[in-house]
Amino acid sequence: MPPTPIEETLLALLSAVLLVILVLWMTGCASADRGQAADGLTTIIALEQGFSEANPVFDGLNGPTIFAVKLAVTQVVKVTPTPICQPGLLGLTAAGYGAALWNIGIMAGSGPAAIPLMIGLTVWQWENWEKDAVKVCDNPF
Repeated sequence: MPPTPIEETLLALLSAVLLVILVLWMTGCASADRGQAADGLTTIIALEQGFSEANPVFDGLNGPTIFAVKLAVTQVVKVTPTPICQPGLLGLTAAGYGAALWNIGIMAGSGPAAIPLMIGLTVWQWENWEKDAVKVCDNPF
């Protein structure tokens, strides 16, 4: 029996997410880069599956453009003064991972089901994200 459309979507999503996570971890990118990349990738997949972008800032843009803007903003924040950089990177990290989990939830049929995962991931990783933000802001290159 061939896979259902939802099964095809979930398999494509899982494969793409795992590939991007592997590549980003291998390259040693900052947590904010990985979070924004996860959001950008899941956005691309969702848009290709017929979902629409909920963020009005990105309304009308295609997936790769949204992905590029997210990563570009992250790079700009890295070179801002420390009082902006550290909380900025923490926000981009938490928001990126949270949005990626939300996107996965929406594609699976319920965005709100991802909320406990968002909270759990944030509580679990906050100290690591904080240390990474300090390190990256001290030396963004």
